[in-house]
Amino acid sequence: MGFIDTLNKFGKKISVQKTEIYAKIEASQISLEAMGLKVKIKNEFDLFDYEVIYNGMLTQHNIENAYEIFMNQNYDLLDYLNYEEKRKMFDNDILPILKNAPSFYDEDSQTQIYIPYLEPFVNKRYTDDYQLMMLKQHQDYLKNYKVQQDLPIKLYGDYIFETNFSSLENVYEDERHVCLYYDQLKTIYIYRKDNKELLNKVIILDQECQATPDIADVKKIADYIETYQYNQCLDLLKEKNLICEKTYKKVLKKYK
Repeated sequence: MGFIDTLNKFGKKISVQKTEIYAKIEASQISLEAMGLKVKIKNEFDLFDYEVIYNGMLTQHNIENAYEIFMNQNYDLLDYLNYEEKRKMFDNDILPILKNAPSFYDEDSQTQIYIPYLEPFVNKRYTDDYQLMMLKQHQDYLKNYKVQQDLPIKLYGDYIFETNFSSLENVYEDERHVCLYYDQLKTIYIYRKDNKELLNKVIILDQECQATPDIADVKKIADYIETYQYNQCLDLLKEKNLICEKTYKKVLKKYK
């Protein structure tokens, strides 16, 4: 049994159903299923997929609701404004929404993406010229558009999990591997850099401890694991109260 397997043997197994993201997704299940999704979260990887979609859905709904308010509040004024004036007014209204929403820049389309399960041209309509979404062809497009769990990855790649649509944090990267950390499960996920194949995962909190590590410490832990400095890794885990003395001695005995 290798170092990671030995450490995981004593790791705290936290159910995905206990995470904040799971609760939010469960509360929004009706809205998600209205988009064509059949929400089933069997493991953390399902959770990560749906978190990206959930965060995009919030922005989409916020923009749609803002437009409805815009129309209701300005109905007596809109007849006197031309198309461009209305566009600028609404763009100004949604600035606070976009400022606080997760997003990333898609180099291929040269578009800022706020709704990662929609194509770049639709994202551009939502954020720069929403009036176009009221046209019949766009309404029909949205009505018939079915979102799938892996659609953000198909559209924009695995990079989506390194953006602020995801709670995963990049804690280590070299020419071989990328390590992403999810705090609520106290787990580091190790991926091949070239094809994003999952190689392993490391639970950094044992069954006896309750500590929450700083992200700087998680980065050190990931670095020690990736550079095979297992004794230093154990020392740091013990120092930060992530593993107890009993776990420390059992794992150290094998790797001293």
